[in-house]
Amino acid sequence: MQCIFIETPPLDVYAHMAIDELLVSKHLRPDICMARFFNWAQAAGGGSGAAATFGYAQFENTARAQINAAGVAQYTRRPTGGGVVLHKDDLTFSLFFTAAGAIKPQQIYGALHAAIRQEFQAAGLALGAYDKQSDYRPAPNGVSANCFANPVSDDLLDDGGAKVLGGAIRRFGDAVLYQGSLQLPAARGNANYQNALRAAFLKYFSAAPAAQPAGNSLLNEAYALAAEVYKTREWIEKF
Repeated sequence: MQCIFIETPPLDVYAHMAIDELLVSKHLRPDICMARFFNWAQAAGGGSGAAATFGYAQFENTARAQINAAGVAQYTRRPTGGGVVLHKDDLTFSLFFTAAGAIKPQQIYGALHAAIRQEFQAAGLALGAYDKQSDYRPAPNGVSANCFANPVSDDLLDDGGAKVLGGAIRRFGDAVLYQGSLQLPAARGNANYQNALRAAFLKYFSAAPAAQPAGNSLLNEAYALAAEVYKTREWIEKF
C-alpha cells in the first residue's frame, strides 16, 4: 500500500474543510491511504492560520461564544465530530483511508494514537495516553466543550497531564476521515513533530510514502465547495 501525502498551497479554514471532504468522498481508493498537513493561509484574528473549527453536532451559538473569547475571527463547522479546536499554532493534519465497517472508530483511534505515541517516544518526546473511559459529548446541556480541555480515552497528554493531541473520526461507509491537531508549543513549524507523525502514519498503515501536489482541479473544486457550504451561515449554524 502507498500512503500519499497531499501537498496544498496555503488555505483558509473553509477550504481546508472542503478539501478534506472531497478527498474522503471522491478521491480515496481502497488500495491507498492519504494524509496531509494543513498549510495555513494568513488569517484575521492573530497570526498565520488563526482560525477555529467545531464538531459537526455542536450548537453553533455556544461554540461561537468560546471562539469569540479566544479572539479568533474565522471559524466553521467540521465534517467530523468533537469539540471546539483553536488553530493558532497547532500542527493540523488529516488522514483518509478505508476500514471495514465492523472496525469501530474507537479501535482506530486507539491504534493510531498508539503508533503516534511510539514515534514521538522514539524522537525523544514522551507522551502519555488518557485511559479513562468517557461518555464525552461535544455539547453537554447545550454548553460547548473545548476539545483540548476535555480529554477522552486514547488522547495523548504531555508530562503535566494536559491534552496535546486529539482528533475526530467520521465514517462514510468504509471510507474514514480522521482530522487531528497537535497542540504543543510552536508545533506548526516543528519538522521533528511532522516527521514523527509521518513515520506513525506509515507504520500504522504498513505503507510506503509518496507525495502528490493537489492539482488545480481539486483546488478549484475545494474553493467552490468552501463558498457553497463551509463559509455559509446555513452550514455554520446548522444546529
